[in-house]
Amino acid sequence: MHFKRFLEINVNERNYFIVFKNNKIMFEPDLKTFLLDSSYLNIDIENSLVVGIAESENKVYAIDISNCENDINVGYKSLVEYDTRHLLAISKPEDIILMGRANQLLHWLRSNKYSGYSGELNKFDKNEESLICPTTSTMIYPSIAPCVLAMVTKGDEILLARNNLFPEGLYSVLAGFVEVSESAEETVKREVLEEVNIKVNNLKYFGSQPWPFPSQLMLGFSCEYESGEIKVDETEIVEANWYKYNELPYVPPTTSLSGLLINSFVEDHS
Repeated sequence: MHFKRFLEINVNERNYFIVFKNNKIMFEPDLKTFLLDSSYLNIDIENSLVVGIAESENKVYAIDISNCENDINVGYKSLVEYDTRHLLAISKPEDIILMGRANQLLHWLRSNKYSGYSGELNKFDKNEESLICPTTSTMIYPSIAPCVLAMVTKGDEILLARNNLFPEGLYSVLAGFVEVSESAEETVKREVLEEVNIKVNNLKYFGSQPWPFPSQLMLGFSCEYESGEIKVDETEIVEANWYKYNELPYVPPTTSLSGLLINSFVEDHS
């Protein structure tokens, strides 16, 4: 599948749609797919937000039908609405990328309808695959917010925390956005110190993952405890503790980078 950005759509062609409604994704449970055949759908394209996200044998579009009250299903046995985060948690990596791209590009269009420079409607430039201000010719590409994940370890123990936005009982590694003029490594040290009062060293890069809520790029790091006693900031973090590798609480699945980080620690000590 070839990723690209485009706005033109031929409703007479067979296309594939990833359909969002009120921040949920339309899903066909029998076929176990969110990639829906346009010939089985009745969507009011004129009153929907639409962006092309990829091409294979057919074109693939992300579509937001939140303004549509009618049933769009005319050919599938059933369609259900899945919470986006839930579907990402149970999907294959290649599907996560596709759903994430759809969500991010819809957010890009929705957030940049008008130029911040002139107030005019932005236009789409086919060559650059970007939005462009008609007055200043400024090009607006999809923005990405870098965010670090910090897995802090101390021997056979790992520091796990519960963010105030997490469901009850869920614990994960620490996280935070990269500040202006700050390296990712500096962010790791600052966030850990700010959130739990711990100093760390021996940082090692683990990997990255796009995270479409709405446009983050997660950068995963492992690091080791240096000094300090746990003291949560009580703003973002409501609880944090050291856990042995074989006595972990409920943690994110390995479809997420945080889950992969935690799983790597467990495997190293098993």
